[in-house]
Amino acid sequence: MADGADSVDGTDMEQIKIVLNTLYLCIAFAMTHIAKHEGAQAAVDFKAELLSALKSGDLNMALMEETKTFDFVIEKIEALGEPEA
Repeated sequence: MADGADSVDGTDMEQIKIVLNTLYLCIAFAMTHIAKHEGAQAAVDFKAELLSALKSGDLNMALMEETKTFDFVIEKIEALGEPEA
């Protein structure tokens, strides 16, 4: 699924928003989990590596195609708080 070009035909905007918000919350949950089990610095490192991979196109080159989309995704990840262990 991660490498596929899944179609969203027939999916309304509200469903897409729910999916995107859920994925964002999953990233926040992962950061909290990392902080609890590996320490707060590990969560900070995870976020930094995630941002680096996003900005370089290592995760998804398509993200780099449109500045508005790229800026939105980076802004959302940067806005994630730093969880405490």
